[in-house]
Amino acid sequence: MENLLKGVEMKKIEFYLRTFILTLILIIDWLPGFLESSYAETNKENVQIVENRSKPEKLETLILKKEKNIGNSEKGSRIFGAIAGFGVIDDGRLVVLDSIDKKIKIIDSSGKVLKEFGREGQGPGEWRSPIILQLISDRLIMISDPGNRKILYLDLDGNLIKEVSYARKMNIIKIIEDGGKFIASEMGPEGSSIAYTVSKYNGNFNQLFKIDNWLMPLPMRSSKINFFDMIYCFCLDSEGNIVYSRGTNYEIKYFTPEGKLFRIVRKEYQPQSITQKDKEKILGMLPRTQGVNMKEMIVFPEKFPPFSSFFMDEKNRLYVKTYEKGKSINTYMVDIFNHEGKFIGRCEMPSDILDLTAVWKADKLYLVEKDEEGYPSIGVYISKWGR
Repeated sequence: MENLLKGVEMKKIEFYLRTFILTLILIIDWLPGFLESSYAETNKENVQIVENRSKPEKLETLILKKEKNIGNSEKGSRIFGAIAGFGVIDDGRLVVLDSIDKKIKIIDSSGKVLKEFGREGQGPGEWRSPIILQLISDRLIMISDPGNRKILYLDLDGNLIKEVSYARKMNIIKIIEDGGKFIASEMGPEGSSIAYTVSKYNGNFNQLFKIDNWLMPLPMRSSKINFFDMIYCFCLDSEGNIVYSRGTNYEIKYFTPEGKLFRIVRKEYQPQSITQKDKEKILGMLPRTQGVNMKEMIVFPEKFPPFSSFFMDEKNRLYVKTYEKGKSINTYMVDIFNHEGKFIGRCEMPSDILDLTAVWKADKLYLVEKDEEGYPSIGVYISKWGR
C-alpha cells in the first residue's frame, strides 16, 4: 500500500465547511441558537446490537495490489481536472464526472477517453455545478446539480432522459438514488439555527421519513461552531437498507428501506488527538468572506471523531475510515465489518479516500488518487482476502 496517494486528509472537512459557509451567507441575518440532536422516532424493539472489541475475534486479511492507474499518462498529460464522482460499468469502462471541466467522461479500461459530454447552463439537460454522479445502471447516469437544484438522468451518449427538481429544498448536500426514490441530506435555516436533515424522499422530493435531524448554532456573537458536528455519512447496501452515522461516537445504524431501525453496530476505538498542525490545516481551508471572520467562529475538540467516512463493497462489507494514521505515508487505517456488522479486519488506505470516491466492482477497488502536483487519477486495485 506504499505510495498510494500523496494528498490531504481534510477533503471531507473542506467539503462540509464550504457548504456550511455558503448556507450561512444566505441566512446571515438569523440569530444564533443551540446545538441539538435527535433521531426520528423508531421502534427499537427487535433491534440487533452488535458490540465489537478493538481487535477482531476472527481476523480476515485484505490485500490490495495495484493493477494500474487511469488518468495520468507516462508523458505527463492529464485527463481529469477534478473528480467529483465516478462509476464502473460491467465491461470495465469508467463514467467520470469532472467538476472543473463540468463534463462527464467515458473512459475505457486502458485509460483512453472514448467520449465526453455536458453543457453549462440553466436549460433542460444543462447544469451549473454538478457535484455528484451515480451510475444507476450500465445505461443510465444520475447527476446532482445544486446550482440549478435538480437531478439529471442521462444515457451514455449524453442524451437527457429526464429531470427531477428539488427547487423547494434550500441546499441538498449529498444524495443517493434508490429505485426512483432518494436518500439525501439537506441543510437550511430552522428557527435561530442551521438544521441538518437526512431523510428519504419519493420521486417528487416529498419526505417519506426522517432518519436524523440536528441543529447547529449560527456562529455569531458569542456562539462558536465545532465543524466536526457537521460530518455524517450514509450509504446503501445491496438490499436497499440505509447505513447511517453522524460519527459523534462509534455507532453505525442500519435502517430498512421503509425506515425501521434494525441494527446498531458499535466498536471500541482509540481516540486520536487533534494537533496544532491539524488545526492550522483546517483553518487554512476557510474561504475569506467579506465582513465575516470565520476563523474566530471555530472551536476545536481535543480529539477527532471515531471515523470520517465509510462505504460498502458488493458483498455488503462496510469499510470505515478512521483518523488513525497508517504505517505507510499518507495512509489511514480502515476498519472492515462483514454484512452482519462484525469487525473482521483492518487495512491501510489513502488519506483522501471518501465515500464518494471509492467504488468496488468485481473484486476490484477503484480509488481517486492525486499525484505530487495534485492532479487526480483513478487507481485500480485487485483485492484478495485471506485468514
